[in-house]
Amino acid sequence: MRVSADRPLRLDMESLRIFVAVIEEGSIAAAAARTHIVASAVSKRVSDLEDDAGTPLLYRHSRGVQATPAGEALYHHAKRLNEHLQQISDELSEYSAGLRGHTRIYVNFTAMVQYLPGVLRSFLRANPKVRIDMVEKSSDEVVQAIASGVADLGICAATEDSLGDLQWRPYSVDKLVVIVPPDHRLAERASASFAEVLEDDVVSMPYGTSISKLCRAAAEHAGRRLRVRIEVTSFEGVRNMVSAGLGIGVLPKGSVTPYMHSVPFRVVELDEPWSLRPLLIIARNFDTLPLPARMLVDHLDKQRGNLS
Repeated sequence: MRVSADRPLRLDMESLRIFVAVIEEGSIAAAAARTHIVASAVSKRVSDLEDDAGTPLLYRHSRGVQATPAGEALYHHAKRLNEHLQQISDELSEYSAGLRGHTRIYVNFTAMVQYLPGVLRSFLRANPKVRIDMVEKSSDEVVQAIASGVADLGICAATEDSLGDLQWRPYSVDKLVVIVPPDHRLAERASASFAEVLEDDVVSMPYGTSISKLCRAAAEHAGRRLRVRIEVTSFEGVRNMVSAGLGIGVLPKGSVTPYMHSVPFRVVELDEPWSLRPLLIIARNFDTLPLPARMLVDHLDKQRGNLS
């Protein structure tokens, strides 16, 4: 049962769909019930796949079936293919239902909460037939998503050197500041170096986010360790914990300025070169983007002057 390396496998999507069901259900009979196909036909599909692959794909025993190593490999590939086909089907259904455009955008947390809500609202008001799927990821993950083709556009804090062959456009400059409780020793200072706050407990964004990585790298550069007391998942969480006197925080200036007169914390400028973070719009190739994505890029460019 050996297949020639020169002969491509003759895989069809229906057989792969059935094979996925067999693996997930753990038996031929259960997969037959799930796919509404008689058990003998399911068994024949699997046997044909094994003949074509030239290797067993299932261990068969009295309690059901289990994937062989080759079967596990085929299962994971088939699962992804089925998901991609469903995505294609969903998107084409949107067009047939009158939706005229669809784009997927990955953004970092700062862009999502600080810059994009108003910009996307105005874009969608002007283009009601366009759908935007937005996913929040770390800046590194945004770059990876664009490079791998998972998303059309990305907005993240990144350097040109980290982008490889990806194209980019400037979007905004994100200024990081330190926020401290009102009775903190630095509360009346206009600015401070990061080294001056390394004795304090820190209320941090989750490990792996771009702000957390910058702070940890700066502490390491100073030969110190970041004293993370609390990790929270939102800018609001950092503001609230600092206001309660549980530590200091580092946040984008735009995320704290609206709250300076209503919440008990003080804002201290961070006197460090790394506190200025360029936010970039990135794509594999701006010229070959789908029309809805190009329209969104144009809108983002026009709205740059209105960013806080």
